[in-house]
Amino acid sequence: MADKTFAIAVSQSQALKIAEAIEVYAHAAYPVGGSDCAQVSRDALLDSAKAFSSLEADGIVQVRKRQRRPLKAAVDWYFSMEGPGDHSKGPELGALFER
Repeated sequence: MADKTFAIAVSQSQALKIAEAIEVYAHAAYPVGGSDCAQVSRDALLDSAKAFSSLEADGIVQVRKRQRRPLKAAVDWYFSMEGPGDHSKGPELGALFER
């Protein structure tokens, strides 16, 4: 059976930035009160944000493979010119989800 997770090697600083991006994206894209499906997506993103924010040192974060695209979308949006993050960080952090 294929592995259902993928590993992302990140520094603690990168992990905290990614966690913030995912959390802000989840609240913006899937506001409270949306459809049941949207709430499941929101909860899955917020669980992934917790995985990144709980990293206490440089290391590996394990995330479900099916979350790879939504997580990359969150990071790409947050660190884009349209998002609230520092757009200069976008290429570096977005590339982590392409491996």
